[in-house]
Amino acid sequence: MASQQIRCTVSSCYYYESNDRCAAEQIMVRSKPGAGGSANMEVGAIGGQAQESNQTLCETFIPHTKGPKPGIRRIGS
Repeated sequence: MASQQIRCTVSSCYYYESNDRCAAEQIMVRSKPGAGGSANMEVGAIGGQAQESNQTLCETFIPHTKGPKPGIRRIGS
């Protein structure tokens, strides 16, 4: 089975791999990035390196220290 080829530059995410690759087996993409987050998103203030999903526009984002997200494995893990 071929792996997905999602590119991401958010190195603070649990699913980040070298060469800007996302290793999450699945991702969640929102249609209205300006809308508020959901209960499954990391939420917080914007500034510095991404620490919450609202800073990345990716609901799959989770900080290295909190990963993995329930139900989402890393590809190859």
